[in-house]
Amino acid sequence: MGLFRDLSQLPETAKGGVLVIGNFDGVHKGHQAVLARALEKAGEIDGEAGAEVTVLVFDPHPRQYFAPHAPSLRLTRLGTRARLLQQYGATNTVALTFDKNMAEMSAEDFIKKIIIESFDVRAICIGHDFHFGKNREGTPDMLKTAGMKYGFDVLFIEAVSPDNAGERPYSSTAIRECLTRGEISQATNLLGDYWRLEAEVQQGDQRGRTIDFPTANLSLEDYHLPLFGVYAVTVEMLDGTFAGQKFTGVANLGIRPSFETEAPRLEVFIFDFDNDIYGDTLSVGLVDFIRPEQQFDNLDELKAQIARDVQSAREVLASL
Repeated sequence: MGLFRDLSQLPETAKGGVLVIGNFDGVHKGHQAVLARALEKAGEIDGEAGAEVTVLVFDPHPRQYFAPHAPSLRLTRLGTRARLLQQYGATNTVALTFDKNMAEMSAEDFIKKIIIESFDVRAICIGHDFHFGKNREGTPDMLKTAGMKYGFDVLFIEAVSPDNAGERPYSSTAIRECLTRGEISQATNLLGDYWRLEAEVQQGDQRGRTIDFPTANLSLEDYHLPLFGVYAVTVEMLDGTFAGQKFTGVANLGIRPSFETEAPRLEVFIFDFDNDIYGDTLSVGLVDFIRPEQQFDNLDELKAQIARDVQSAREVLASL
């Protein structure tokens, strides 16, 4: 998949190419435009074969490092991000650990040790407001000066906006806001695809089986939390016996107020499927918001509502 967690693992072919630096959380349409420009530049460097495009991200997100107890900002886990970046043209994704050493690295050292010594870049693509180094002292102008000194091109990529006049630029922040409000179609438009949660199926309390709606339970740990409620979803099996198979379903995202529960989770009822997938990894895409999460007085009320949710989800998903 071309995901590296350490610069010492980087293949030689990743050097001398185009380096793109950013967080790329969600790999939305704005990110896709940056990668398209980087690929274009790679072709200019090495002609038809093209130089390799490598994306450098930091994990955890620097804001998460400086505010470790704040709610998670993450839209996509690292493996998901690497797959998406590869899908849109990146050959390699390098995820450097953002720790105390990285936080205290000067901008000058970042240029010398990371950009030049580790990647030996021919060109670098960054956002127009990119800052780096301790206290964000590194500026785009500083990077441009370094490029002139050490012989690499610097491409500043402006924020990308939808075609509709007056629309705000594509951003991970805008997607989080849409998810928080349950505006799933808007989030999909910004991403260019459904927002997906990828996680391993965990052993649950199996209450769903007692009311004829068995669910696959996924942890929401490390994810930005969308509006709690019921969603129509797509489901792809990423590994295990059913790897590669795709299904549809209905899912409850939240804390299940009708039961005592400890943490938010995603419970997915997969249509026309009843097999053991504990420990398998699923990719669940949110297609549409059906209703807010609510509490029920008894299991009969809950079962009746789930049946209505299933019908609503099937109607939404029929057009896919």
